[in-house]
Amino acid sequence: MPRRKRLRLAAVGRRVFFILAGSLFTGFLAVFLSAVLSIYLPRNAAVPLAVGLAVAATLWLLRLLKHPPLLLRHVPPVAAGLCAGLGVHIARFWIK
Repeated sequence: MPRRKRLRLAAVGRRVFFILAGSLFTGFLAVFLSAVLSIYLPRNAAVPLAVGLAVAATLWLLRLLKHPPLLLRHVPPVAAGLCAGLGVHIARFWIK
């Protein structure tokens, strides 16, 4: 039976830090990009585009720092950003 690797406290702390930092960065970047893009585009198009760009930028930065999220480890950042933007667009459409 294969042995399981034990996670050390430092490794768990590092993972928690990158999850929180990535979430905060995505949120702030999405709000900022939404405000900037809503100047040039209608709000219905600016918000999904801002969320998609924020997710893609965050995943690209985390991959650059060698700490990609566990479930998105083998997903290209642009594809994840497109899926996130499309999901926001669909959710906004369904809510109305």
